[in-house]
Amino acid sequence: MKDTSLVETFQKPHTADDTMKLRDGARVAVIGGGPAGSFFSYFLLDMAARAGVQISVEIYEPRDFQKAGPPGCNMCAGIVSETLVQNLAAEGLNLPGSVVQRGIDSYILHTDVGSARIDTPLAEKRIGAVYRGAGPRDLTEFKFSGLDGHLQRLAMEKGAHVIPDRVSEITLSEGGFPVLKTRSTEAQTYDLVAVTAGVNSPALKLFEPLGLKYKPPETTKTYIREYYLGAETVAQVLGNAIQVFLLDIPRLEFGMLIPKEDYMTVCLLGEDIDKDLIQAFLAAPEVKKCMPPGLNLEQFSCNCAPRINTIGAQHPYGDRFVFIGDCGSTRLFKDGIGSAYRTSKIAASTAVFQGVSAQAFEQHYLPVCQTVEYDNDIGRLIFMVVSQIQKRKFARKAVLRMILSEQGKPGKLRRMSTVQWDMYTGSGSYKEILMRTLHPSFILRLGWDILASLFSRKPAPELTPAPETPPAPDGATAKLGKRYQPGEILIRQGELGESMFVIQEGQVAIMQERDGEEVFVGVRSAGEILGEMAIFDKEVHNATVRALSEVVAITVDKENFNRRIHEDPSMAYRLFQLMSRRTRELSQQVTVLNQEIDRLTQ
Repeated sequence: MKDTSLVETFQKPHTADDTMKLRDGARVAVIGGGPAGSFFSYFLLDMAARAGVQISVEIYEPRDFQKAGPPGCNMCAGIVSETLVQNLAAEGLNLPGSVVQRGIDSYILHTDVGSARIDTPLAEKRIGAVYRGAGPRDLTEFKFSGLDGHLQRLAMEKGAHVIPDRVSEITLSEGGFPVLKTRSTEAQTYDLVAVTAGVNSPALKLFEPLGLKYKPPETTKTYIREYYLGAETVAQVLGNAIQVFLLDIPRLEFGMLIPKEDYMTVCLLGEDIDKDLIQAFLAAPEVKKCMPPGLNLEQFSCNCAPRINTIGAQHPYGDRFVFIGDCGSTRLFKDGIGSAYRTSKIAASTAVFQGVSAQAFEQHYLPVCQTVEYDNDIGRLIFMVVSQIQKRKFARKAVLRMILSEQGKPGKLRRMSTVQWDMYTGSGSYKEILMRTLHPSFILRLGWDILASLFSRKPAPELTPAPETPPAPDGATAKLGKRYQPGEILIRQGELGESMFVIQEGQVAIMQERDGEEVFVGVRSAGEILGEMAIFDKEVHNATVRALSEVVAITVDKENFNRRIHEDPSMAYRLFQLMSRRTRELSQQVTVLNQEIDRLTQ
């Protein structure tokens, strides 16, 4: 049965040939089974089902994401941003502890003049450290699944089929339909080809003879290295914090040490990273002090030097073709997985509701890519400023002074901390970061700290140690969200709603205060959303939510959720389903009560 309300929301008049629409029996090929390919397949099948259109999706992916090392790796530092974690939770796509190697609760910024800790908002783990495949090449104990394999399984559960082979040839039929061939299969004709292969894939060269206007992205080289330390050493040396280094090393934008379960990931971003730059970074005193004593830096488990997209592709679409993810447009230096999620979902909605013509993609998909590229232009400006800060000791000291002076203040007043947090986590756009730096309070405070750094003879600021916390239960370090103990309150009746909650584990009780007494209303379990009405109507919560058991929940910020609803109205679809179900449940309860009243009054 077709969901006509959703169809009407997305369908708009266009002049494309009616044959450029996905009809019953349409076939879609996805070249590349990474996050962009799996997200696209998942959302395409989901939206087609809502619209009552039966299609088939085949994902061409030669890698086996269950294998360690290069055979299953997509060469990535493996950070899932808190914005993406929230968006996926709202979509009902949670990242389980079997995929997340470690939940991140803070970043520590290191410079030659000191260090500063920047804690996650709400003291909640909403950043995930993952591996794209099973893990480094010397992995012997397979305790976790890779992110790419997890997302691929979600797409397969929706009905996608995976072909474990590499596309070797692409041609066009007489009718303009894409024809794909591998070395082991016969030629297959499709109604649409979604290209999600990434900039490190040779597949992009296959499109050159087709006469498309597509021009691949401009790229630069990065560097990733893995060290096996063991879980205990990782916890002692890095904990749940990502170490970020802002150092005066030519061509280096910044470097990171990322804690996984048993491994430490070294990631360098900058301009064409080479051996000399790698050695200069590893030899820096600020980096060495974050390493375990006696670590042999030349005995690493795995390393790679992938290229990343720095300037997006031109014309990432054509009739029956769309280029998504790294081979299209992605955010500069950060949140590539989040970019894949956003662009793949828009591409999927365009294909289902608008058509697969170049005109449809130009009108509905291209604007999203242009928004990403415009934001990246602002990002390049910001990194130019950052590079100037890196070269000037007084500027580095001023930034550090400002961050340390903000600790303990309310979140909105931690202006430099918020800027740094969004810079390295990918939680905010570059435009939002720029606007925060233009706030008068930010400028005045930074100016004061620059003057103090120029004339002060005080020693460099010291990092305040993180408060000691009791050991986490087994597996707890890998779980995203915040942990609530039985009896603890998640939402209090009468308070203004600034966020909603998605329950990951456990059960909560819904209680309402009536005439001075608490009345039990119901129970909510894993997968349920709480507090959504307060986000929409700007009213106070009408009930108290209390943990019945140990509960893990992800907080979805009101600002982030409203921004996503504006960008992608289909984001609200799950909430509409939830509200509809709760309305039916309430109606059934009223019917039962009326029947009971009738029975008692007879």
